[in-house]
Amino acid sequence: MGTTWSQEAFPTKPVELVIPFAAGGSHDLHARVIAGFAQQYLGQPLVVLLKPGGGGAIASQFVVKGRGDGYTLLFGSNGPNTILPQVQDVGYKMREFTPVCMINYSPPLLFVGANAPWKTLPEFIEFSKANPGKVNFAHTGIWGAAHFPMLIVENKTGAKVNFVPFDGGGPALLAVASGNADASFGFAAQLLPFVQAGRVRVLGVAAPERIETVRDVPTFRELGVDVTFTLWRTILAPSTTPLPRVRTLRQACAKIVQDPSFRALIRQLGEPLIYMDGPGFLTFWRNEWDDIARALAAIRR
Repeated sequence: MGTTWSQEAFPTKPVELVIPFAAGGSHDLHARVIAGFAQQYLGQPLVVLLKPGGGGAIASQFVVKGRGDGYTLLFGSNGPNTILPQVQDVGYKMREFTPVCMINYSPPLLFVGANAPWKTLPEFIEFSKANPGKVNFAHTGIWGAAHFPMLIVENKTGAKVNFVPFDGGGPALLAVASGNADASFGFAAQLLPFVQAGRVRVLGVAAPERIETVRDVPTFRELGVDVTFTLWRTILAPSTTPLPRVRTLRQACAKIVQDPSFRALIRQLGEPLIYMDGPGFLTFWRNEWDDIARALAAIRR
């Protein structure tokens, strides 16, 4: 059947892009921008399908167990696709995905509600050390892009928070902004409107250097906490997808990221455009896999 598919015209119907997190998160926001350009460069609409849950594992399982015909893709992330497979049996491995392209990656920002008592990262950490479990920390699933970096912070500093799960970055952000949770890690694409509206306060960015959209926010390293992490946003196809179809998807992706209007919209989200083609990202992914394995070993000691 795979040979038949590879010989057919593609695509002849809309393509689904499955988002592993809930509405309103950075993945969802990026996917909507990509979808706006798919018809022009792919020849068919790109339909965004939200499948949150399990820290992204539910969406990943859904895609990898599908037909592998190129019509169902995953907007992947290192939470469900690098970290989870190394800590539990999620029903899929790295080798079961073929990268189409990476749109970008970005560091998480630690934020608290506008009325929170902590004005700085050191204040937050000292309180979390002195009052273990008192800070309700919203996250998007165990080992996900908010949970995992906070585990690293705990390991490096001795802080201890109470992890509270949410279905995605959007719900977690709303919980902190409304006072139903104390803190979380988020990303510029979703946070900036809330920062500008004075609903949340960013205490630090887990990046090697400050990021342009919040230049006044210091890095963790500047504040004496050696923590860095990045969340990537990559379109993944099941590895059973015929290579000619993967090539078609890659060609469309390469054209989309060169469109000036697309690039402008990504900048409006407050994020950089850091494009990698499929083979280039695969090398990046394999190296990250090893880095994450070392970080997990340190956390578990």
